[in-house]
Amino acid sequence: MTTNYLRNDLDTHVMKEAASRSFNFRRADGSSFYAFNLTWNYGHLSISGDMGELMLEHYYAMPTFEKAVHWAADAENQYLLGKSNVREEYDSEKTANFIIQDANSAVVEALNGSKWFGESRLDGTRQIAQKIRKGTLEKECLEDYDIYFFYRKEGVLFPSSCEDFDTPERFWVFSEVWNKWAQLWKALVEFGHYKKWSDDDLKNILKPSYRREMREAIIDICSSEDGALELFRSFEDYDDYPIRTDYSFTNYRLVSAIRWACQRLISEGVVLEEKAAA
Repeated sequence: MTTNYLRNDLDTHVMKEAASRSFNFRRADGSSFYAFNLTWNYGHLSISGDMGELMLEHYYAMPTFEKAVHWAADAENQYLLGKSNVREEYDSEKTANFIIQDANSAVVEALNGSKWFGESRLDGTRQIAQKIRKGTLEKECLEDYDIYFFYRKEGVLFPSSCEDFDTPERFWVFSEVWNKWAQLWKALVEFGHYKKWSDDDLKNILKPSYRREMREAIIDICSSEDGALELFRSFEDYDDYPIRTDYSFTNYRLVSAIRWACQRLISEGVVLEEKAAA
């Protein structure tokens, strides 16, 4: 027996031709390379062709072909994609960059100083060093701004098989600006990227070359959303995991093609300029 998938829901429908406009864009030689159709019908504007397919939906903005063209021609890509039939996807690059920038933020502020009221930065290591060079401060003042000290705590046993339950601050003394880099180091150990804790290893987070190595490991882990989530779980500071998402490159190309086509329709006089149309 054939299944009635429509359940007779369409039996009372009547057919009426819908208003629509469609334009084909291709190279002058007739090539299908990047050729596409731009089609409008009430509340919808779609592109289909060699680059793929994408549909925009906004009944208030696109009740007529002319209004649809002006709306799409003037809008930003991000806004248009928000009105499309596609959704944002996990963005590995932005997620990895967020983790790295977040770890760097305290270090950068300690070096460059805090920014007051959107103007000049004050009280950073670099500002203090400059004042010492100019002779307005004594050299000893720089010790209060030193972020590069790192040594073992006395009388604290070094972890062996219980490192998962400990924090780096329990065994080492270092500036708090490195706390997130230390947490990252501990997480990377658990991912198998580094050896067990040692004085000669963890303290290397102070070196730019070592942090570059760590960044590469973070980028590798964040290549998958599951990996990024596991990495975020190692941080105590994140109540909500800041996974970053964005639309795909292909979808940005498609919506850019829609905007380009609409702008072309206006420049070619197919759709009048808004002032003239009014």
